[in-house]
Amino acid sequence: MKIAVFTDLHSISPKERFTGLREKRSFFADAWPSFQKLNSLLHQEAPDLAICLGDMVDWYSDENRDFAIELLNQLPCRWLAVPGNHDYESFIEGAEGIRSISAVEGYEAAVKGWKERGIELHNRYIDLGHTGLVLLDSARSGVPDGTKEWLGELKSRHSRQLLFTHVPLDVPETREYILSVDSTRNLNKYVQSHSPWLYQEGLQQEMNHIFTGHLHFPGDLQVRDTVRMHMLGMSITDLRRPERPASACIIELEHTAIGIRRISL
Repeated sequence: MKIAVFTDLHSISPKERFTGLREKRSFFADAWPSFQKLNSLLHQEAPDLAICLGDMVDWYSDENRDFAIELLNQLPCRWLAVPGNHDYESFIEGAEGIRSISAVEGYEAAVKGWKERGIELHNRYIDLGHTGLVLLDSARSGVPDGTKEWLGELKSRHSRQLLFTHVPLDVPETREYILSVDSTRNLNKYVQSHSPWLYQEGLQQEMNHIFTGHLHFPGDLQVRDTVRMHMLGMSITDLRRPERPASACIIELEHTAIGIRRISL
């Protein structure tokens, strides 16, 4: 089986009603053709499944949601997604102007909106027979209530399990790596700081490979002796950073082996 993994489209619809915000974020708003070029490479790969690691939109609105779904529906196969913080964040207009809504504040309305279009963003487990796929909501820099118990039920279900989530796990190796690339990053936001127990208590010895987004730059880390962390760059080419072209990961699952490689424009 072949799985394509990508992240951070940050789609902004041409029909988005907050035109001033769209213009201010034009480095993402005008970058969607690079995702279509990446999609052409994915068509050549002919994956059986695609997984988006979140931030399908730059902020939640019905227009941005529908535009992202339109782009994702052009993929050559079925696709699933875990949520990113931007998939829950939004804006509202009031007497004092446009106000931002955090992922925590906007969670319920955004989840309802995505579900209206058939997009599920809750924790899920995909049983492939020889491999288990764990899709984990980390969009609020932590995991939802009940996740620890849910993960406990998954222990040892498969000898090979892969985790897909948006925000990198809060372990010393990821903190050190993030700061080595960008020393200004706020680690309360760029790791799962609200769930520091997650790796030690919920995932250690259970996951072979962990795939994350959120950082907008790639990386590969070995954590302890058993887990490989794969941090993905964006699936669009940020117009401010042409040196970081749109990219994705290709996972090839065989019964006794797993191959992982990156593709980019």
